[in-house]
This record gives sequence, structure tokens and C-alpha cells, in this order.
Amino acid sequence: MVEATADGVSFRSVGLGLVKHNIPVLPPTKDNSLEIAGADGEVDFGSTYGPRVFDLECVLIADDPTLDYHRRVAKMAALFNVKKGDIPFTFSDLPNKRYMGRYAGTMPIDKIIFDGNVTLPIKMHNPWPDSLQDTELREYGEGLEYGQGYFYAGTSYFEIISSGQKVIVENEGSEIGYPLIRITGAFTDLSMSDGKQILTFSGGTISSDVLEIDCDLKKCRVRLNGVNAYSRSNGVFFELNPGETEFTVNATAPNFTIEFIYHYKYLY
Repeated sequence: MVEATADGVSFRSVGLGLVKHNIPVLPPTKDNSLEIAGADGEVDFGSTYGPRVFDLECVLIADDPTLDYHRRVAKMAALFNVKKGDIPFTFSDLPNKRYMGRYAGTMPIDKIIFDGNVTLPIKMHNPWPDSLQDTELREYGEGLEYGQGYFYAGTSYFEIISSGQKVIVENEGSEIGYPLIRITGAFTDLSMSDGKQILTFSGGTISSDVLEIDCDLKKCRVRLNGVNAYSRSNGVFFELNPGETEFTVNATAPNFTIEFIYHYKYLY
């Protein structure tokens, strides 16, 4: 059987064995088109993806023979309680990825003596799975073990000591990433360019200051030491296409680190 977890809890610990996950290769599309009277066909305005829906086919089993059937069902109900919101699902045959979703539908159980078959319908409102860990710089001993998704300087973390310095950020996912850009240290009048857009931040900072530019489309925030500093910027927020993006960083007397923190996102 495939090993699986939900919200960090293994299926086996609540008496569930995952037989099969029916995750579609891509989410369903939503076509945007318009028919015009007197014209053949239709005008295509492109397509978007809808939520990704999949089923988890499971068997309710008793690893502990003293654990009765209804207690196992109660544990399962608590784990998938929709009031928790989206929770991460992981699968051993899809390593280093998490699927954020929630129970959506009905959960009938085909009881067989003391065991039962159950199908769990899951909906991912954001249809893209992402990496288990984000790209924040970590070192061994900081809560993770070997093979659990460490990221090192040179891929998303850089030291800036001269104006005009170039850095290359590599997005290893297959979808666009919207990073939290964390700048720690001293500079005056910062500008950053990805060759398409230029972000500016006026004024100076000192060595202990932390500037965060959150490019998440639902946030688009600029904070200096946790305080709103949007007015000091020109309101530019970057996106990272799959592959490499080269940034040119300019400032007066730069002595800071810059980190691009985000989860890789995947089509599947």
C-alpha cells in the first residue's frame, strides 16, 4: 500500500490503509469563449484551470485489535474535519510534494464485519501541489534531517556587497512562484531589476533592519521591521517563472543578504 499522511498524521495511525489515490494529471479546464451572431465558431479568450478534485480509496483496518470500529471512524472524522480548512496530504509514491486540500462531498463506508471500505473525496481549491519545504535557508540541526528538502546559499540566498551585483534565482517547480523577498542589512536607495520590472525602495537601512517584500498576489505587502513601508517603494512585485531568473541589485553602500522564500509549485 502507498503510505500517506494528512495534516502530518499518518493514515495508518488512525486505522486507514490507502489503496489508491485518483489524482488527475491536470485539473479540469474552464474555457472562456464567446459566440457572435452570424459568425461561425466562437472567439477564444483562453482557458483557466479549475480546482483539482480527487478521491482516496481506503480500507478501514485495525492495527490495534483493541481499537473498536466506531472509535476508528471517530478518529478518521476528526482528522478530515472540514472546519480545519485546507490541510496537506502527502503520498510515498509522490515524494517531496504536498497536496493542499480538504474533504469535500460525502464519506460513505461499506462496512465489512469489523473493517470497511471508504472513499474520501478531496478538493484542492488551489490546484497546484507544492514542495514540502519552502526555500528558506536551513542548515542541518534546524529541525530537518538529511533528504528532507534543504536549500543552500546560491539558489535562493545571496550576500550583496557591491552595487550592480547580479544573482540568479532558480525556480525548480513547473509553475510561477511568488516569493517573499527578505532583505536583512544596510543599504541606501535600493533598486532591483529582473530585466522586465524594477523595484525601488527609497531611504536607508541599518545592519539590524529587515525589509520584506511579499509578492503573493493576495498580499503584495512591503514591511520594514514588521511595519508597513509600502509608501517607500514603487509597488513592484516580482514573479519567478520556472527555471532561472537573473536579478541585478543596485544600492549605495550595500551590505545585506537577500533571500527569496517560497514553495515550488508543480503541475502534478
